[in-house]
Amino acid sequence: MAKEVALLVSVLALGLFAIERFMGVPLDADSYLSLFLAGASLVAWFLLQKQYYAGAAWFLVACLFSMAAASTYFFGSVRTVDNALILVGQIVVGIFLSRQALVWTTVGTTALLGVLAWADAQGLLLGTPDFGVGLRTFLSQAACLVGVAVMMYLNRTQMRAAQDLHLQEAHQRLQAQLDRDLGHGRFKRLFLSSPTPIFVQSAQTGRILDVNPACERALGYPRKDLVDRRDSFLWVHDQQYEHFVRDRRSTLRTDWMPVNAIRNGGEHLPVLICRERDEDPQERLVITFMCVQGDQATVEPVQPPPDVESSSWLLSSEGHSGA
Repeated sequence: MAKEVALLVSVLALGLFAIERFMGVPLDADSYLSLFLAGASLVAWFLLQKQYYAGAAWFLVACLFSMAAASTYFFGSVRTVDNALILVGQIVVGIFLSRQALVWTTVGTTALLGVLAWADAQGLLLGTPDFGVGLRTFLSQAACLVGVAVMMYLNRTQMRAAQDLHLQEAHQRLQAQLDRDLGHGRFKRLFLSSPTPIFVQSAQTGRILDVNPACERALGYPRKDLVDRRDSFLWVHDQQYEHFVRDRRSTLRTDWMPVNAIRNGGEHLPVLICRERDEDPQERLVITFMCVQGDQATVEPVQPPPDVESSSWLLSSEGHSGA
């Protein structure tokens, strides 16, 4: 967008210079200033091609302010029509530079106008002002108006494109959340009805967040005795368990490994165990699956207390996309 504005300013300045020559207006300071503006805009376009965005904007603004000051000096009055270039420069700063830059340039241009007005009052300006109005005055004013209109239109186009992109990204995020919520609902049904013992832990703290009924039956613990505790008390810390611990620290998912679990009554229960860890940035989870081996696969069910609601982690996290 900035490159288009730079080319537009150059074309307007050259067009104004050509029209004046066609009308037979004699060459004066304003004529040369028009050529200066056209050249400065081309330099700004070159800087933009090299991706010096802030430098190009500052260069163009400095040229506009310099032209306004020079035109005032040669015209002989602060009431020259070329002072509109200061307004154009302010618009460039407001669109392409920061809010702080806009504040400081406003202070600077206000001071510049004050100095020019003082010089005019003291008779320090070079030319003798001529306040006659003609086609040249109209073309200068029209060029400024067209330049401002095009800059505002391009800025509005850019803002609309950014808004459309923001809405598109918001729609994609919403769709992703809905997909995750749908997947969470399916996992909830699988978690509660699966005959495979499963428990879910937080990857950050290692604490158990929830267990399914099959896990309660296999280990003999009611749910309230498992939730919010680390799982280290559930295993016999032998060589097999140490090998499993090393493997789960180095990989996101382990293979099935034999370990010995400790049931509620203290008896050992040989099981196969595997774990899978996700990388969700909001709430990383570790899901552990168990498979009871041998004749001990049949275990006594554990009746949870009637006042404890099963699967509170799943219920509390329902609709939470991070889960």
